[in-house]
Amino acid sequence: MALDVKQLTDLSQHSAKARRHLDQVRDFVDLIKKDAEHLEGNVSTSGDRIEELSREVNKHLEEIKGMVETQLNKIPVDEEATKDAAKKLALYHESLNQVMAWVNGQKSNHSENSYWWRYWVSVLEHVMQDAAEKGELKKA
Repeated sequence: MALDVKQLTDLSQHSAKARRHLDQVRDFVDLIKKDAEHLEGNVSTSGDRIEELSREVNKHLEEIKGMVETQLNKIPVDEEATKDAAKKLALYHESLNQVMAWVNGQKSNHSENSYWWRYWVSVLEHVMQDAAEKGELKKA
């Protein structure tokens, strides 16, 4: 059974989290190497080895994240879900301009034509359609 949007999104977020943790390990190595002369033993050798391994791990993390996002981006956007999201957003914002700004902000967090970018484009289309039907476009 194929993974759904939520599962793939969670995997993508966890891969980004793993990358951030790897960056923290690299920061630790930088600190250790900076203070190496004050520590007993040769921590620089271990630090160099960690840096080497982290580059390799990073490469594989990026490959996995790419595979997950490729699979996610193949999923079509559910029009009913985006129509429902557009209606809910109208309940939580005071004006059409606020809704549009919020949706555009969400959309800008994603690469063009990615699943979530297409999702927010669809939400925005439904927001605009609902506003046009209510005659609110003239006020915006």
